[in-house]
Amino acid sequence: MEVPKLNYFLAAAQTLNFRRAAEMCNVAQPVLSRQIATLETELGVELFSRVKKRVRLTEAGQEFVVFAQQAIEKLQQGQQAMSELKSGERGLVLVGSIEGYGTEALPRLFAGFRKHHPDIRLQLTIRGTDELLQLVEQQELDFAVVGMTFDQGKPPETLVVQSVFRDQLHVLVHPEHPLAQNPGEPLRLEQLEGEPLVLLREGFVARRVIERVFAQRGMVVQPVAEVDMMEGVLAFVRSGVGVTLVPPSMIRASQRREVVALPIADLKEDFVFAVVQHRFRALSPATNVVMRTVLNELNEI
Repeated sequence: MEVPKLNYFLAAAQTLNFRRAAEMCNVAQPVLSRQIATLETELGVELFSRVKKRVRLTEAGQEFVVFAQQAIEKLQQGQQAMSELKSGERGLVLVGSIEGYGTEALPRLFAGFRKHHPDIRLQLTIRGTDELLQLVEQQELDFAVVGMTFDQGKPPETLVVQSVFRDQLHVLVHPEHPLAQNPGEPLRLEQLEGEPLVLLREGFVARRVIERVFAQRGMVVQPVAEVDMMEGVLAFVRSGVGVTLVPPSMIRASQRREVVALPIADLKEDFVFAVVQHRFRALSPATNVVMRTVLNELNEI
């Protein structure tokens, strides 16, 4: 069933005059009459009664008006949705993020974003950097916010990495820990010798950095607790179990009041936050809108 036939039928149903309906549709009256006759044949019913040049809707015609109007409205809604998809105003965006950014900054950013783009939906995956890089490479994510270091090696050629900002490792301790009594005085890494460490488990970029810098100074990494999420690490530190090393930007603002972040004088380890996408994956307009927003927000940190 063709859309023009439905438009011709609705025009005739509105005017009950084929000549005026043809003028509304900008076609010749014989064309409109033939199209309506074809529609009646397809449906197997008469939609109009024609008596002495007067046109009336039959019972079937009156009922079909409702269905024809719904069909045209649905088509218009579909056309609008496709237009919004093309313009980036509608769609599902698959985003990955490391824990710190993905559990605080990104939700806050998206809350404001939705006021201007209410029909863009977000599916967020929180993982460590290694797993996020793999998911982007496998094209299971549109893009991801990750944490990297310069000694990490080149990412796969299939990925495009946009470095956004850098942070440095700090020691996080309980507010009553002895190291926290002089918060304005930077520590030296050797002061952590013998301190109970609470770390992310092996496989996280931050863990590899800690192991490397400790090894460079002949120090041994022997954590008393290992966790697979930053929230868990901070919970141990808040409980006074041990200390950890982490870039402050990975800590939620509300959590910063519960621990003390101390800079390390002899450690200038850059922790790079970056946005990663697949080199050969064509991003949807909606994804481009979200990614530009994330990049702009990260650049302002």
